[in-house]
Amino acid sequence: MLKFHIIESGYFLGDGGVMFGPVPKKYWSAKYKVDEKNMCVMSLRCLFIETDTRRILVDAGLGDKHDSRLKFFQPYNQKSMVEEIRRIGFEPEEVTDVILTHLHFDHCGASTALNENNEVVPTFPNATYRVSLSQWKNYRTPTLFEKGSFFPENIEPVYDAGQLQFVLNDMQLDKNIRLELYDGHTPGQIVVLFETEEEKYAFPGDVVPTSLNIALSWLSAYDNSVAVAMEEKKRFLDKAKKDKRTLIFYHDAYTTMTKL
Repeated sequence: MLKFHIIESGYFLGDGGVMFGPVPKKYWSAKYKVDEKNMCVMSLRCLFIETDTRRILVDAGLGDKHDSRLKFFQPYNQKSMVEEIRRIGFEPEEVTDVILTHLHFDHCGASTALNENNEVVPTFPNATYRVSLSQWKNYRTPTLFEKGSFFPENIEPVYDAGQLQFVLNDMQLDKNIRLELYDGHTPGQIVVLFETEEEKYAFPGDVVPTSLNIALSWLSAYDNSVAVAMEEKKRFLDKAKKDKRTLIFYHDAYTTMTKL
């Protein structure tokens, strides 16, 4: 048995010129809503997967620890990850796994939280958190280009608590759940592939952040290496198309998922 739930953890405003990188505004603005300041609504869409033995959170939104640092992005309608998981029917202590596609602040904010003593601790005390080893090394020694995307308080308490496990290569997490690694946006981003009885899905994170980014040349200025990002996106999409997977988009505020 495998069931999944979409968690709409909130929204923020991203500059369209950055979000769609090399694509001229006349093209992307015809397909994605933009305001007079060039800002586009972006979602923070996380995933919760139930199996017979696991309760898995995939990505963790912005969280609520550092609102003052994120004023430019104007976050709104932010939801408590703990409360959203309770709505599904589980307590935070029941979460067995947290898969972080990568460690940029908008994907792992709620992986830690402030306790009653104002200390930052893992939000899910019994979970094994997973991130790729190459992403961890990249976070620990970041390039100047990427350094501002990492907030140590989102992951260091997990490491200190001994709850962090590194993904070294593509791996089978469970019978119907596979983790694959892709570079380009950032080294070693995890893509989560999973299957229900009816359909095959993929949660590609920032490999394909919106439905518009399915087009190979539609990349983001946040991509660490644009040339590598395009090659890796093609590698992912070729496999996903062959498997007839439905893609679930992390950042697309208007399209939750689409089948290739």
